[in-house]
Amino acid sequence: MWYSSPMQCPRAVFFDLDDTLAESFHPPVPEMLERLRRLLEHVPVAIITGASFQRMHEQFLTSFETHPNISQLYIFPTSSAQAYIYAAGIWELLYDLAITEADREHIKKGIADAVSRIDALKDVPHFGEQIIDKGSQIAYTPVGVEAPKELKDSWDLDGSKRLTLLSLLKDKLPEFEVLMGGVTTIDITRKNVNKAYGVRWLSERLSIPIGEMFYVGDAFSETGNDTVVIPTGVEWRAVSGPAETKRILDELIAACSA
Repeated sequence: MWYSSPMQCPRAVFFDLDDTLAESFHPPVPEMLERLRRLLEHVPVAIITGASFQRMHEQFLTSFETHPNISQLYIFPTSSAQAYIYAAGIWELLYDLAITEADREHIKKGIADAVSRIDALKDVPHFGEQIIDKGSQIAYTPVGVEAPKELKDSWDLDGSKRLTLLSLLKDKLPEFEVLMGGVTTIDITRKNVNKAYGVRWLSERLSIPIGEMFYVGDAFSETGNDTVVIPTGVEWRAVSGPAETKRILDELIAACSA
């Protein structure tokens, strides 16, 4: 964890998206985007998330495209199964650890079978898709991607429903990475493809020791999808939501502007 007081300026900063930079499945508010643009003036910034690139592009990425340091913004969608940068006027795909079509179908069948075995997941009212195929990741949310925030926040307060599903899916799909994302979602990628992969990859690309980088996320519980970055040695801080992330961004901007 990042213990420096006052905050020191890291050499690169990672941010989770849902429930860190923005409310789940919503774009970051303008005040958050402005802070990110200011931080990008000083250090490389990475957004590392279970969200798809398409969703991020539609919601907010175009607002960075005229930034003078846009080449220092790294986007890691689908839990680091992909990486993008903006170069020569386009978003360039740097790598894609896609799941084969046959494996994606296998995962979807595994999810359907696991859900059918859990009484708490039967006949759950849902809004929008429950299984989202992102090519490099399959995500499952019982309440649906369009569920109102109040329902997402209250549906599984103690995490017990998803923990039961997580355990079943780990047994059924041992050849894949299965982690919790956000407040209602299970994310499934290729084995060992998770946010730690993105941290290590960017460290190598930028030739920056992992211990000199900083990670901000909300899901640092035992099964949260941010917890996997801790063994990499990256400095990190857990947040309770976007309001706390804004305060950390203010600290970082002040430290990096000094």
